[in-house]
Amino acid sequence: MNQAERIQQAVLRSMHSRDLYTERQVNAMLKVLRKSDTYIKAELVHIGDSKVLKKGLEVRKEQLKGIQNQIDGIVRDLKNEQTLMMKTAVKESFQNGITGGIREFSELDFPYYNALSHEDRVRMAGQVMSLTDRSALDFLVNYDLQLLGNVTRELADGIKQQIAVGIVTGESIAKIGEKIGGVITDPEAFRKAGKTVFRTAQNRVEVITRTETLRAHGQGRRKFYDTVGVRMVVWVTAGDERTCSQCGPLEGQEFPIDQIPPFPHPQCRCSFFAARAKVCRAGVPVH
Repeated sequence: MNQAERIQQAVLRSMHSRDLYTERQVNAMLKVLRKSDTYIKAELVHIGDSKVLKKGLEVRKEQLKGIQNQIDGIVRDLKNEQTLMMKTAVKESFQNGITGGIREFSELDFPYYNALSHEDRVRMAGQVMSLTDRSALDFLVNYDLQLLGNVTRELADGIKQQIAVGIVTGESIAKIGEKIGGVITDPEAFRKAGKTVFRTAQNRVEVITRTETLRAHGQGRRKFYDTVGVRMVVWVTAGDERTCSQCGPLEGQEFPIDQIPPFPHPQCRCSFFAARAKVCRAGVPVH
């Protein structure tokens, strides 16, 4: 296997590992969203059992307010769980980006790195992580939490609006539930589903989680490269039918480390690796 093939294989392994982690985080976030979906549907059943909808126009405002408070509580718990998960995902993805860069250097026999054990790689990743500007990492986290906060707020507002309209107009529980929707795991069924508050929330949670974990991973890789003196990187795409027209033409192009094209756009799967012939100090251990 020549050097170009070895580089390609190392980069593909790194991207595959990154993508597996990202999808685990997406599934975990949707699992929490699905739990909220279950709780809200149970609340709708309770509304039906208590005959609140029997005479919609006569429902007391206090009853509606109580229902809305229940919805707020469920969505608040959702936000709290997703907040903790996103904080962890961003920091882990950042460190995974560092570790991925170290592993590639090792697999490509860069001086010093080819002798590193797994424990050595982990220790070096921790050293690079300790050099990270915490305010920059906090910015990534806070930006992501703001995005997720917008999703949960809109989810709560949308659900409460559908329930309020349903109660006033005397719609059935089934009809209200249909308008609210739910988490859909089958991709084809999701594509065909109508516009509901849960479908919108699910789509946005997926996009945010996938995009921002990929962003953090890329920032971690860039931090490692910058720390060890990489000056030029080569852009690499996923190279499949999903590669967009924005990223496709960048495949194989070299860029200075401080002039990497803005990325990722939503759900971008591109990455970059060190241009070995143009490494300034790569291979110098981090102390």
